Amino acid sequence: MLIYRTPDGLARGHGDDVLLLDLPYRDLGDLLTAAADRHAATRALADAAVRMIIPMLDAELLAPVAAPRRLVLVGANYADHVDEAGMATPTEPMFLLLTDPEVSGPTDDIQLPAQAPSQVDYEGELAIVLTGGGTDIPVARAWEHIAGLTVANDVSARDMQMSAMSGGMIRDIDTLSRSKSFPTFKPIGPAVLMNDDLAQQPDLVLQTLVNGELRQQARTSAMLFDLAEIVAHVSRHVELDDGDVVLTGTPSGVALADGRYLDAEDIAEVRIGGIGSLRNTVTP
Repeated sequence: MLIYRTPDGLARGHGDDVLLLDLPYRDLGDLLTAAADRHAATRALADAAVRMIIPMLDAELLAPVAAPRRLVLVGANYADHVDEAGMATPTEPMFLLLTDPEVSGPTDDIQLPAQAPSQVDYEGELAIVLTGGGTDIPVARAWEHIAGLTVANDVSARDMQMSAMSGGMIRDIDTLSRSKSFPTFKPIGPAVLMNDDLAQQPDLVLQTLVNGELRQQARTSAMLFDLAEIVAHVSRHVELDDGDVVLTGTPSGVALADGRYLDAEDIAEVRIGGIGSLRNTVTP
């Protein structure tokens, strides 16, 4: 089941339409907070009465979680990206935590920041939407904390990012966080594929295109650390909450490797089979 967020509330995907649901929750994060567990949330979405049928082409789709309390950015989780970045292969998931982050929608513009406009990079990623948070979640139970999956672009100001690091180590966490958190730098969506429709480590095709040119392509089964391992590891360091979003890393093909950074008027697309696509225009 694919769940969308519109200005009028949550909606279910149905063929070429979205079905606007009669629910008191305007945001998936609010529903996950109210529901007893992910199964209860899925039942509420599946059983809700339909208020309106909207053709998909006419629907205004927003980020499915409007305001996550935390955004977890996992890095170095595909071997080919580790190689192109000249990094050592990690022995456990590496991540950066952003608190009270700003996310944007699947068709919102990506604005080049005045502070760092010249090396803005794309990173197509599969993202987890969490439910029933907590700490010290065992790997064997981690799947119960995954409400569903969505598409993300972990846009980054690479010059700022690299200035905050030395020898692969972080030396300025504030600058590193800023390089990843400019307004419009975290488009997510267009839908959340709910967990009840998933295998525990789904093998999905991820692609990133710039102006129609394929830049990244991988299968999510190629991750060094699978989804359950990521959730369990992060929960040992951070208390997770309903509606938190975890970006699970990007494969090779980023602009950091070849210098083809995003420019004004470029169109960055991230596609994941079975979930949908982001399509964001770059603006000055």
